[in-house]
Amino acid sequence: MSKTPEQPSIKSRTLTLTHDIPISRTKIYWDSLKEGKVYATKCKNCSQTYYPPQPDCPNCLTSNMEWIQISEGTIETFTQAHLKPQGFTHYEQNYIIAIAKTLEGVNVIGWLEETDIKNVKVGMPVEITAKIMPDGFPTIILKLKQTYT
Repeated sequence: MSKTPEQPSIKSRTLTLTHDIPISRTKIYWDSLKEGKVYATKCKNCSQTYYPPQPDCPNCLTSNMEWIQISEGTIETFTQAHLKPQGFTHYEQNYIIAIAKTLEGVNVIGWLEETDIKNVKVGMPVEITAKIMPDGFPTIILKLKQTYT
């Protein structure tokens, strides 16, 4: 079997894609992040809760939704990121990303702040808030509810 020679190539420039994301039906969510609050939606018909929030219930296909604030949960899993992806240059090196299960039963991913990876364990309680980062975009923030040693 003969091997075909590799074709010559050059690298392209880095491309950045930005576009407008329609938020009219989830504006409450985006506005609340600016205030440090995080919301999910709950269907008034079938009681399913959704995060990220959904304007319509995928379960029973209704638009009869209510907004519920989510503010605490427990860590389900976590990892420490050693490399910053494009667009996250404002973060410190080696930041912690965690997924928390809320009291309402939905999972929320966010940046776990004000702790060291050595102090984090699955099952720890966290507060769930949001803040606007230096680049102007909102970010979900998780903070341990207690200091563990």
